[in-house]
Formats: sequence, C-alpha cells, structure tokens
Amino acid sequence: MRNVLLYFSCLLLWACNGKQCGKATVTDKATDSLHTAEKWQGVIHALTCQDIDVQLTFTRARGADTGTYQMSQHCRENDNTFTDSGTWQVKKGKDMIYMLQSKSDGTSHSYRINGNRLLELDADRKEVDSYYLEKVE
Repeated sequence: MRNVLLYFSCLLLWACNGKQCGKATVTDKATDSLHTAEKWQGVIHALTCQDIDVQLTFTRARGADTGTYQMSQHCRENDNTFTDSGTWQVKKGKDMIYMLQSKSDGTSHSYRINGNRLLELDADRKEVDSYYLEKVE
C-alpha cells in the first residue's frame, strides 16, 4: 500500500511539474545577466575620411571587470561603416585602463578614462592627441 501511495504521489508531482514547464518560458541566462556598462561616442578625423562618427559600447555581467564590446565607425564622406567587436578587461592602477582585444583580427587597443572622456592610448601607453570619445549618459 505504501508503494502505491508513493507511486501516485510521485506521479502527481511529476504531472504538476509538467504543467508548469509547459507554461514556462526559457530565457538565455547569459544574455539576461549582461548589461550595458558604458557607452562612448565621438567624432575623429583620419587621412582617409574627414569625419568619422564612433560609438563604443561596453557590455558585462554585473560587477565584472571584463566583458564584450561593440565599436561602430561611420565615415560621413563616403557613408562607409565599419564594425568591430571583441572582449575587454579593466587594468586598475594609477589610471583605469580598458584593454580591448578584437575578435576579428586579434589586435588590441587600450583606452584610459579621464573624467567624461575616453582617450585612446598608443603602443607606448601615451594618449593619441586627436582621438577621444565622450561618455553617453
């Protein structure tokens, strides 16, 4: 008799759980846990294009010092748009430096925060004079 009661109890629990699972929506936990950490934008000048609109977005899990980035560069003169994405991490020290690693070609870039400006750094970690982005609120 105990075995029969145990069997029907398990069957009832399974049936109730089956109904709940049928109504449940499955979400992608990796996407749900990510949020936009910061957005930066600006206009830069290059030899090949006078005005390039740049947008850089950092995405990460809450509280993490690493994540992914998306960069879009749009040339106003010829309407060409280039995008890049990859991973980033923060190097903390005297200055807070974002270290970016491109997914497409493996190149790395470094940026330093100075107030509401994000300054690109060259290979010697010196600021690139003509290039900075401003934080988007």
